[in-house]
Order: sequence, then structure tokens, then C-alpha cells
Amino acid sequence: MGSIAGGSGRRDWPDEIKERIRRRYSRLIEERDFPPGGARRLLDAGYPPAVLDRLPEELIAAYRGCGFPLAGLRLAGIRFAVDLGCGAGIDARWIASEMGPDGTIVALDMTLPMLRMLTRLPDRHALPAGSVWPVAGDMEHLPLASGIADLVVANASFNLTVNKTAAFNEAYRILKPGGCLAVRELVREGELPREILEDPLSDVTSLGGTVTEEDLRDAVVDAGFIDIRITGRQPFSCVLSVQLNAVKPCTATTPPMPTSRRPGRSTQ
Repeated sequence: MGSIAGGSGRRDWPDEIKERIRRRYSRLIEERDFPPGGARRLLDAGYPPAVLDRLPEELIAAYRGCGFPLAGLRLAGIRFAVDLGCGAGIDARWIASEMGPDGTIVALDMTLPMLRMLTRLPDRHALPAGSVWPVAGDMEHLPLASGIADLVVANASFNLTVNKTAAFNEAYRILKPGGCLAVRELVREGELPREILEDPLSDVTSLGGTVTEEDLRDAVVDAGFIDIRITGRQPFSCVLSVQLNAVKPCTATTPPMPTSRRPGRSTQ
């Protein structure tokens, strides 16, 4: 595996990619460098119009997904959900508003300015205390216990992971047996355009990390999911946006949380 020299030591290439992703999305938040028309992009992506009434304008402007991953899902019975790569928290907040009063959602992202945006909202948009828990973390190494979630959601997030196999394995691990995976993701048909392949920064964009639909399905199957459905194919730039739904078997044995990520344990 390659590494990069600099500073006080060497950094592996996957760690360098993740750091570049953090810097890119931190800059987007700090400079409010989002394309105009956030409300129109949300509606075009399939979000219900009611979402515009429940979100502040700055959150709507920060929409960076590739569709509405929650279409057709009944959220009223969900007690514990996890939004992976939550960004500014649009999907997390929608889930929290649709779940029952005892529901909780973990909004996980590895970019701290994104999580701060989720928590610093006007009082009129505040959610019940404890309904959304912002958590800083890596999708490939989730700092969450095994078998806790009824639902895991992601929106254009797995394409930004370096090790997609590890990321889907982690999503499987934290789900309860019978729990659901609902993902809106990007896939490519054949090779990406030359200008993306030759762009040294493509790995920190949504397009650079796309895989084929077959590879996406294989990663989900290998993680252990069943009832896998890939639907809702829509053009998105030079690739496709698809809806992925899958289930963790009710008879599944949940892998334990790695010792190095358990609270109170040293990683030294």
C-alpha cells in the first residue's frame, strides 16, 4: 500500500484521501460554497415538499445527496437509526421528525464542521432533546456497538469510502437481525470519463469513487445482506443514482464490536 511522506511521518494513501475529503467538505461549510437552488434540488431528488417546512434554509442549501433514500419506508416503528455520512443532517432530521417520540438517530460524519451545522440551528427548527446524536466517525470503522440499529441510511456516502467492503461490513454489524439498509448511491456504467480518471482530486468527489452496479451488489452480498433490491435508476452527471435496499437476516449472528473501538479500551 502506498504512503505519502510529510510532516512528522508517513501517511497511507487511504488516510490521505480521507483527510482530503474532510478538508473539502469543511471548506464547503465554512465558505458556504454550495450551488444555488438547494430547495429545487431536494424536490427534484424526490424529497416530499414537507421537508422544506421542517428545515432551515442554510441546511436546505447544503444538500449534497443523490436522491431520497427513504422513499417508501415506514419510519414510525423505528426506534434506533443511523445516518452514515450524514453531512449537514437533512436525512437525519427528516427521520427524527418521522419517528415516534422514543426514536433516536445517530448522525455520523467524519467532517466536524458538518456536524456543527447540524447542531447549530435556530430554536424554531429544534428537535426533541436526545432525538439526534451527532457522532464523529469513519464509516469503515464505526464507533458504535454491534446490533443496535433498526435502520441504517446513507446518501451518496459509500462512494466516498476507500474500502467499500469494510463500510458495508460495518453497516451490517451495527444492524439488529431483521434490520434494514436504505441507501441512495451512485454507480457507473463502464469506465468513468477520462477527465475524471485523470483528475488527481477525483477521489474526494462523489464521482471519483463510484463502482459498477454489479460491484455494489457484490459488496452488499458479501457483507451478509439478503433481499437486496437496486431500483430507481436516474441519470446523475455522467453516472447513475440508484436506490439500494437490503435486510440483515433475522437469523444472523451479529459480529462483535472490535475491541479497539470499545469505550474505555486503550488502542495503544
